[in-house]
Amino acid sequence: MKRTRETLARIARATTGSPTDPDRISNLSIRPSSQKNFDKNDENPILARDATGPLVLLDTVDYGNQGVDVVLVHGLFGHRVQTWTKSGILWPRDLLKLDMPTCRVIAWGYAPPTAKIDTFSDLAERLLSDISKLQSGTSRPIIFIGHGIGGLIIKEALVTAAMSRILGTHNEVGNIYPSTIGVVFLGTPHAGSGRQSLGEVIVRTAQMGPQIANKQLLQLLRDRSEMFENQRDSFIKISKNIPVLCVRETLPTSVGYMIPTTSSAYDGAKLSIEDLHCHHFDLARFSSRNDTGYKQLVHHLEKLLPAPTPEELAARASRNQQILDTLFFENMSDREDRIETAYGKTCEWILTTPNEDGSPSIWQSWLEDFDDSIFWMSGRAGSGKSTMMKYAFHSEDTKDRLRKWANGGDLIMTSVFLFEAGSQIQKSQEGILRSILWQILSPRPELIYKAFPGFFGGSWPPDEPFNTVKNLSEGFYSLSAKQSETLKLCIFLDGLDEYRLMDRKDYYTDEDLALVYDTDDGDAGLGSNKWITDAHKVITQLIKEIGSKKDSYKICVASRELPVFEEAFCEVPRLRVHQHSKEAITQICATRFELEVSGLSHITRDLCVDIASRSHGDVLWARLVADMLVSHESLRTIKQTLDSLPARLGGPDGLYMRMIENLHPKDQSAAFRIFRLVIRSIQPPCLITLAFAEEGHLLDSTFHDKCQSLTGRDLTTISADMKNRLKTACAGLLEADAAPQEFGQRVVFMHQTAKEFAVRRDVWAKVRHEPFDDTAVDFCLLSGCITHLKCFDALQPICIWPSVGLNTETWLLVANALRYAARIDGETTNRHAYLDLIDELDEAAQKAWVTGLIKHEPLFDDPDWSEKECPALCRMHWAGFEPMDTGKSPMRPDLLSLAVQAGLANYVAEKLRMLGNEARQEKAQELLEFAVSPKAVGVSACMALSGDYTDFHHDMPDTKILMVLLANGADPRADRRVWVNALNTGTLYFSSQSLASSRLLHTRTSNLLMLNRQRWVAAIKALLLRGADPHLSIQIRRGSGENPSVEERTAMTIIIDILEGEPDFALELRELQALVNQDSRKSMGSARVAR
Repeated sequence: MKRTRETLARIARATTGSPTDPDRISNLSIRPSSQKNFDKNDENPILARDATGPLVLLDTVDYGNQGVDVVLVHGLFGHRVQTWTKSGILWPRDLLKLDMPTCRVIAWGYAPPTAKIDTFSDLAERLLSDISKLQSGTSRPIIFIGHGIGGLIIKEALVTAAMSRILGTHNEVGNIYPSTIGVVFLGTPHAGSGRQSLGEVIVRTAQMGPQIANKQLLQLLRDRSEMFENQRDSFIKISKNIPVLCVRETLPTSVGYMIPTTSSAYDGAKLSIEDLHCHHFDLARFSSRNDTGYKQLVHHLEKLLPAPTPEELAARASRNQQILDTLFFENMSDREDRIETAYGKTCEWILTTPNEDGSPSIWQSWLEDFDDSIFWMSGRAGSGKSTMMKYAFHSEDTKDRLRKWANGGDLIMTSVFLFEAGSQIQKSQEGILRSILWQILSPRPELIYKAFPGFFGGSWPPDEPFNTVKNLSEGFYSLSAKQSETLKLCIFLDGLDEYRLMDRKDYYTDEDLALVYDTDDGDAGLGSNKWITDAHKVITQLIKEIGSKKDSYKICVASRELPVFEEAFCEVPRLRVHQHSKEAITQICATRFELEVSGLSHITRDLCVDIASRSHGDVLWARLVADMLVSHESLRTIKQTLDSLPARLGGPDGLYMRMIENLHPKDQSAAFRIFRLVIRSIQPPCLITLAFAEEGHLLDSTFHDKCQSLTGRDLTTISADMKNRLKTACAGLLEADAAPQEFGQRVVFMHQTAKEFAVRRDVWAKVRHEPFDDTAVDFCLLSGCITHLKCFDALQPICIWPSVGLNTETWLLVANALRYAARIDGETTNRHAYLDLIDELDEAAQKAWVTGLIKHEPLFDDPDWSEKECPALCRMHWAGFEPMDTGKSPMRPDLLSLAVQAGLANYVAEKLRMLGNEARQEKAQELLEFAVSPKAVGVSACMALSGDYTDFHHDMPDTKILMVLLANGADPRADRRVWVNALNTGTLYFSSQSLASSRLLHTRTSNLLMLNRQRWVAAIKALLLRGADPHLSIQIRRGSGENPSVEERTAMTIIIDILEGEPDFALELRELQALVNQDSRKSMGSARVAR
């Protein structure tokens, strides 16, 4: 009865709030930050304030009743931020948002109780009062998490709330009880241990804390032992329907175990107990989503969440498809599709032939084995590794044996075939992760939420880029962690030697990138190229990391036998493919000769065995040799030819060189040109572009005019002719890949060894050809893109849905043309030809834009289209209609604005020079905004099309552009917006707290980010020198949502905030400050003279 009266009194106080602290609800929140410790400009101002009461660490809930509240209560002498922080990571803010996207996290703080005030009962009252106010107007479920003695406060609070509910008084406080859907105790004492009472256990815990407890506090805790036991008993009664998790530490701190194992749990109706291999303080802090404790905690929290409503399930289905569409890229399966199907049963025989003792083959044993997670198919270049991998992946025997390994688990098989000669995404970690995730999630969309929970509940596309290696990796490991008990994944990863660090290439010098050749075998010495070797080290580390999870993963890899792989996979099961290829090569050659060479059936077997022996297991070499021999009709000439052929593929004395030497001299020269064009192309060129590029850029006007009337059938003919040229002039070393439309096919090398051969300079020294330097190649490629663009009658250059714009194929042609133009822009040769080509690009693109609009026929009769919309669009410039995946197209009024972003400084300068003085100054002023601030909004749709497309509007233009504009009369003082936008660029893209800076770090190399920052600093300095006002007052918006703030800052203050603390820019900052101070002194001197 006494406890009931006390409880009612506390409820009354909790409902009205503390008389000494009438408004305890803190509206403080902590901003997201990068993984760093708090510094003077970040969270310290918050930490320095009163650290009691509620602090909202995270709020991703859009409206009242959606989501869940997670309430954290720290232990004795803990802190509402520092208790939950490790290595600069505040996990409830930095990590939980990725796994529980619709939650509000409230850290509640308190000062240690004393004998006179702030007893545990008082603290429980305050907790209830604060949370009930934050919960006002909602019925959001609550999960409490208490660390150490903080768990005792939670128990007291819930007992009090339950009593209020039972007695029907003070509903605001009482509603906390039915809203509670779970409680987690992290190292909380619940019972005595041995001869120690519960009070004594709690006293020992206080004595081992981070601060020295005073005698009054220790006596208070010791005297309240009976109260703590009554509290536990009451909590057991009221929590019969509340899931409770008790997490126990299994490691001591430096002074011993804080909470004995026997004291860290109790007997409860819905109680779970988990042990964590850490000490007491690490129960509450995690630095990574891969931390075991974090995984366990999140797994438990997810089980507590209420089931999604039908509306939420419908929204998830829509988001699932959006994520799948974003993961997919068009050439995901191109490489596998190009691999020939295994001949006959050769692969089956190699993989399934039992050992001499009758036991299963090493391959079959590995598939069912629980101990070995990695298998290596190694072999010489051209030995048929990819064919073997393709066969193994699709084999029913493989699937049957893997099912035995999965032992009833959810077996998923994925395959990735890396392709160095393809686009960037086909040889990068991003491509690997996107491909694997897409193959896992496409047939099982219900797993998407578990992989990427942080991308549900918000808008799409997300503010942060989705396809970053960081996010994709987190999604992969999140999925594996949450499905570890059921998911059994087998990955086939082919072509490890073709993996490249595309996002780090600018870290390396020309010497690092130069291929060193092995004179013994004639192939490019991949192991001696630093950039490539580093890439191989990275991919092997990734494989070994995946392979370390033996219970859930198997991974079969294939590569050449390079030193990096020999060292990494020396202890894993292995099949050396070239040692088993002799019989397969014999069968392939025999079938070929029987079909195409008559009268030699009696010696075919011996001849094919001879070829197989000479091949050393190189299937590609044997195929090419067979191609060269089938044209002979007598055994004598066949043997003579065979004896004369090189025994290796690459190098200046290899089989590829012989194939080139066998061409007509005219075709040899053409081969040199075509190979140069393909190698220097930004992306694998399509057949049409390559055909036009080969014609050169100095074609007469009649040819260019003819291009505008070409039809789809004409382009198909041109494609077919170009395919034939690849066979006749390039000896088949180049070929066209598959594409929905024939004239959309891209030209790639028939094998990686063919590319390694073609990039060598010494092989072409043996071929007579006309000079064809880099500038000439770029001119031809630029001309090829423009000529292709002129075929707009067959291109269908625009798209209408979901928004009007150029289609991605057309924009990609324009973008590639501008990239080639940027290479040429600084050259002094053929200046007039260069300027004419860019003008021609502009004219062709505009004609394509207007023609596409006029030819468009709406699905339904729409007079507004023909009378208003279409004419209005035709008057606009094509450059403002870039196809976008996210956001709006940058508003570019003409080609010059795009040329500024593309870095065509000399082109811009020449076009301005052609104008009169007034017009020149006006145009330079118009372009100034594009030169000082990249329009970093939205992502081009070409990113999904090519996988390695780079937007023009995310990087600072070359400073040369700015100097050209200033020299032609542009003035930052003429338009305030120019200076403000330049400053905002620094704030948005280079400030450490900005989302845009995070975006650049995720999507670009740090070297490119540094280049952007250097250009920005140079632009700021140039603008200040030209009179930009350093004292201009600018409004800066902070925060978002319901409580944004606006503050006034001067331009110079903004600059200092951005650059201060950046050692790389310390000198530049001092120069800018000196420049501003010098101008200020001059102004003051002028003012005194005037007086």
